[in-house]
Amino acid sequence: MRDAGYYRDLVDAAMRPHKWIVCADAAAGFTAGIRRWREQGYPRPLLLAGTPGTGELPTVEECELVMLGTSGRTMMGGIRAFHDALRSLPPEAVARIEAWDPAQEARVLASFLDNTLTIAGRLSWGARPVEWQELEVKTVADSIWEAAAVDHAPAMVVPASPSALVGAAHALGGKSGTVWAGDNREGWHGGAEYTRYVADPDNAAGTIAFMAGHCDLVRVMPFLDGVPCSIHGMVFPDTVAAFRPVELVVFRVPGSDRFRYASVATSWDPPDDVREEMRAAARRVGTHLRDRAGFRGVFTMDGVTTADGWLPTELNPRFGAGMMPAARAADLPLLGLSRLLIAGETAGLDAAEIEEIAVTAADEKRHIGGMTVLDRPVTATETLRAHWDGTAVHPVGEGDGNAVLERGPSASGGAVRFVLDPEAVVPGTLAAPVVAAAFAAADELWDTGIGPLIPAVAL
Repeated sequence: MRDAGYYRDLVDAAMRPHKWIVCADAAAGFTAGIRRWREQGYPRPLLLAGTPGTGELPTVEECELVMLGTSGRTMMGGIRAFHDALRSLPPEAVARIEAWDPAQEARVLASFLDNTLTIAGRLSWGARPVEWQELEVKTVADSIWEAAAVDHAPAMVVPASPSALVGAAHALGGKSGTVWAGDNREGWHGGAEYTRYVADPDNAAGTIAFMAGHCDLVRVMPFLDGVPCSIHGMVFPDTVAAFRPVELVVFRVPGSDRFRYASVATSWDPPDDVREEMRAAARRVGTHLRDRAGFRGVFTMDGVTTADGWLPTELNPRFGAGMMPAARAADLPLLGLSRLLIAGETAGLDAAEIEEIAVTAADEKRHIGGMTVLDRPVTATETLRAHWDGTAVHPVGEGDGNAVLERGPSASGGAVRFVLDPEAVVPGTLAAPVVAAAFAAADELWDTGIGPLIPAVAL
């Protein structure tokens, strides 16, 4: 079997001959990738960024950095502002691009959250067609589960009116309440921003007002007790690769209808039969997406592992953050491979081989970490060592501890990031309680305003 190095070389062979405009909502998140490119002989890229982000920025020798200075009140607001800015660049940004690429030879590497686009007359490569975004509308998810024969919880799609929402919640909700997810009237959304928890529909005026103000239709389903987790598939022309489950680090906020999304982890494992159930579901859904829309590349199915098995809650027809732990563990360019599939450049790709490399490495090298955005401004990155003692996270001196705790800027104001050292990760550990402890430490240390969180509990 060929190894990850073969696939790194394959992606490099496709990309290294070209100059690249890299679209980065947060510049610091791309520093490591740009440095690898330069080490591998790529031409000096242009990084078209919305904000500096949290972490170290690339140097002027490593890239041409053009900062657009976008912002938003929320995570989605920041992402949307950046995507809008890319489609209406200020003259000074266009001038920087023309000076860097006078021959107009560069290609555009869009964010995996974005669709195909043109930057100053230069075309994107390996970006998803806008038509695939329609598959992400939360209110159509059930039709996809049914077409792919995937078991799912009951749900109702109703108008965003008080009577319809309250009626659906009473019809579907039990003692655990319901979850409401809005449609895409204002564009695609993620990070649980348009997803709300409703314990009592008769006392949900704020949630009803939010949905009525932002959505036409709302999907209502029971709140599922268990561990939020997702499964990823990669669609090839003739098959679908399925990867390992990842825990979605998502919290309920006490006394609120809000969820707080905080990235993904791979330390926890669902039961073996549930794991294989999830992977089989990914293969069936991937096949359906290919037949229905000509889909290619990576997609994500989010859901919850309950006492009765895994039930899906939403589909994201795009590369997901949950693929990154596997990509790092295997040193396998999964995002680059997904872009090759979308671009139709499939020569040399073996789905079974890619799946085996990624799943084996992700099972062997586990990850616990979390990141959340803040609505309080942070002007510069501050990085500390910390120690997770099994109950709490404490700041420690440089060179000590078993984790990194960091805060820095984001489009919405600030961000907090926590990563447990790989050797400190114990397989089988639920990540959410660890990340909640890290955020509590950040609150105490920096007054971040995150506040109390309710982590999921395995049933």
